[in-house]
This record gives sequence, C-alpha cells and structure tokens, in this order.
Amino acid sequence: MQSTDFFNTAKIYHLNAEEINFLIHYSEKLRLDPLRALVNRQIFEKIIEAYKKDITTITINKKLINSLKKKLNFTSSLANTIYSTKDIQKDQKAKFYFDRFQFVPLQLQDNQKNYLLWKALLHRNVNLLKENISGEIIFEERYLIAYKFTTTITEIYKYADEIFVKTPHSDNIIVLAKRRYPRVEVDLEGFVRKSGKLRDNPFYKCRICNISEGGAKICLQNAPFKENEKLILRFKLAFEDIDTESIVEAEITYDGMESYGLKFVGMDEYSRHVVRKFVTSQINKNAQS
Repeated sequence: MQSTDFFNTAKIYHLNAEEINFLIHYSEKLRLDPLRALVNRQIFEKIIEAYKKDITTITINKKLINSLKKKLNFTSSLANTIYSTKDIQKDQKAKFYFDRFQFVPLQLQDNQKNYLLWKALLHRNVNLLKENISGEIIFEERYLIAYKFTTTITEIYKYADEIFVKTPHSDNIIVLAKRRYPRVEVDLEGFVRKSGKLRDNPFYKCRICNISEGGAKICLQNAPFKENEKLILRFKLAFEDIDTESIVEAEITYDGMESYGLKFVGMDEYSRHVVRKFVTSQINKNAQS
C-alpha cells in the first residue's frame, strides 16, 4: 500500500491514474519508494530503464514517458542542470546576498529576453536593496542542485508595499552543490561533536540549517572541524530523537556563519524514514504555498 505522501505529491504534479500506476508498478519491481521518483531524477531514470527492458513491454509508450518527464520537470538532457539564467523558471525562489551574512529572499516574477524581474519577499533587509548594488544570487533547482551567479541590480520598482528588482541575464552560473536527495531549509537546534570518546570530544551547540535523508548543513561558530572528519550529530525532528554518525564533506563559506555540509553515514532506517517523511511534507507545503 502506497503512502499518502506519494499520492499527495503526485497530485501536486498533476499525474493521472495511468502515470501513477506506472510509477508504482515499476517502483515495486525494483523495490524502490515511488515517492522518490517524483523528486529524484536518478530514481526516475532507473524506473524508465526497467520499463524499457521489461520483456512484457511490446511497444514503448513514448507519450507516457514524455508526459511524466514534462510534469516532473525532468526534460533536461542533464539532470536539471542550468547553464544560463534564461533557463530559470518563473516563481523560482532565491536569495540575493549583499555579503556572506546579509541577504534578501526573492521570487522570480518574469524571465524576459534581456532581464530577470524578481519580487523581494518580506525580510528585515529588504530596504538594503538599491540600484547599482552588486551581489550574488543563490537558488536551488528541485531541492537537488544549488547554483549561484554574480549580478547587479539595474532597476528597482515599488508598487504599494511591494518591491521588484531587475537584474541582467548571466551565463556564468556556478554549481555550488549537487545532491542525491532533496534537501529543505530548516531551523533546528542540535548538538555535534567529533567521533570518539565523549570525555575527549565535547558537544557543541549548533543550528541545523537544512536537511535531507542523506545529510545536513549545520551552522555554528568557532568549531574545530575539518573535511572528512567523523562527527556525532544529535537533534530532534518531528518529535523524534535522531542520533547519527556523519562525515564532514565540506566547509561552506558562502552563507553566513561557519557552516559544514555533513553526510549521514550511520543513520538507522527508522531515523532515515523520519527524515524522509519530514522532507517530503515540507516539499508538499512549499508546492502548495
């Protein structure tokens, strides 16, 4: 029996009964969670390959495959990779960074031939937006790939209480991170320490800034961590206690206070299920808002 999360997410992407049954059937054959096929292109491609190799398949239903790719936004030849700002979709959310610590959240209102028009979302720094200010815009594609590009605000428009900013197009987009699992922003309190004996490695209080079933970004100050170090991370999510071993994959330098990208390596299956369910619920909420 499939989870309510799968059907709710399928509904958000406007999948019909044939498409839903197709994903369920081949996910079960491969012993995969069909929910992940809706948000992870690699899982989706595994299902398509299994379908093409199925000896019971007489004729490949290209119309079905193309419809799924279009609805799930898997039409790019390279898994959602964006090379130019001209490819950014309307309603894409992003952040304009003045520097490492100060930003304003944006949402794309229009993608024209020569410029992008962004709406500034409610934030304490919104009054810092000025014409001719340069900064970096950072955004994520389907919660899997993080991008940034340098830009300059060329014009600002104000309508009632709303502020809109215009930026030029750019082909100089940098990929900051590629993830196997969708990751969502959170603000959770946690505790982290180096792996080993507790008396030698005290816990540090941290904030968990984003999370997926594969890892998290933690934010804290004056932490003595280095890449490839093993850490123990503890936090509470959806009323459940999570305690997992992690590896520091990277120190993140573009987003505020000291941050570290962690990969979960010792998480038990129940905790992974809790995290996966939480991430899916957040994606559903964001899609409906």
